[in-house]
Amino acid sequence: MTLKFKNKLYGRLYSLSQVGVDILISYGILCSVTYVYYLCGAKYEMSICFKLLVLPFLIAIINTVSRVYGRNLFYPGLGINRVEELKRSTLSIIASYVILFAYLGVTRSAEEYSRLVLGVSVVLSAVAVPAGRNLFKYLCRKCNCFSQPLLIAGYGEQGRFLAKRLADDWYFNVRIAGFLDDNVEGEEILGKLSDAEKVSDEYGVNYLIICLPEDEQKKYLRSFLKNFCHILLVPSTGLYTVCSSYPVSIARNWAFEVGNKLQMKLYRCEKNILEFCLACVILPLLFPICVFIALLVKLTSPGEIFYRARRLGLHGKEITVLKFRTMYKNSDQALQDMLAENPEMQKEWEERFKLKDDPRVTPLGRFLRKTSLDELPQFINVLRGEMSIIGPRPIIEAEKSYYGEDFHIFSMVKPGITGLWQISGRSDVDY
Repeated sequence: MTLKFKNKLYGRLYSLSQVGVDILISYGILCSVTYVYYLCGAKYEMSICFKLLVLPFLIAIINTVSRVYGRNLFYPGLGINRVEELKRSTLSIIASYVILFAYLGVTRSAEEYSRLVLGVSVVLSAVAVPAGRNLFKYLCRKCNCFSQPLLIAGYGEQGRFLAKRLADDWYFNVRIAGFLDDNVEGEEILGKLSDAEKVSDEYGVNYLIICLPEDEQKKYLRSFLKNFCHILLVPSTGLYTVCSSYPVSIARNWAFEVGNKLQMKLYRCEKNILEFCLACVILPLLFPICVFIALLVKLTSPGEIFYRARRLGLHGKEITVLKFRTMYKNSDQALQDMLAENPEMQKEWEERFKLKDDPRVTPLGRFLRKTSLDELPQFINVLRGEMSIIGPRPIIEAEKSYYGEDFHIFSMVKPGITGLWQISGRSDVDY
């Protein structure tokens, strides 16, 4: 068995494992919601779960056809980006439940099933299934499991930049085997561009990323196609940070269409409705936890339970963001005194508007911040229409200048309880 074939097999196992994770989570949610409904005194048989066993498999089938899983039999490349995967996964889950409801209506067996159980299950599945799949990907990357080797043709600025981004990104679960380049030598350079076949066989690489000038792309593309199953072409004009881009064949020439969905009211309306419904479901479930945290905040330090922070919302409009209080009383005045006495602390505050080791934070507050439990009251902001569940980090007026000309794009969406900043390193990443 060649190394190339082994890596292909690992890719298939990786995608099949994701299918298994989706099936287990979606079925687990269905059984859990049914069990809670049963414990609440409802005359509802747990055996109903066995009749719905086909539902998680239907979700997995639609996900497969929708090309949600990277490296599977239907998707030829490494996978789709996070945003597109989340969208397709959510639509797959909703479509599966719609098919189920339609089947129950046609067979006139809808009375056997609780609409409340199915309704809560579809909402929780839309959140938990993609989250569980991403957790699986993260663990695979941490354990160095199922990772795929990549070769990059071109050791220029683009190639090095892309290699660094992929090395730090658990989502695609790839490792950079090395580079091909005619003009540079070093440990990372595995050979010249003409050595592609030898290098791909030696390292078992099936994927190649081309980061070369246009004339060299034309020169080597045909020979590369003989050696690699999949080739990613990066435009020589530069790397663009976009989420909504699609390959288009126009007059038999390849191109990319970049869409600005922030300008499309239908997508914004869909997101608002979905997040409002999620907040309506999540808030009652979180209520006991919130009451417990509120009591701890009140008992561990004097002051208000909630902290009302002034932040910039949609289109730069100021909003009040709710959080559980994590600092001692009169912390704003204490901050001014500390900054005046400590130049290094002043510099850190001016750079990030946060302090890594903030002495104003209570012991309970440190735990709440570390676990992000202090942000649970922001679901009320979601119900008010001021925030999203997923969106950019809420910022203060003084941070506006750091975004420069990009602020008008940043402010076209509502700030989020969680988002790319929160999962990418928080204060350890730059603006």
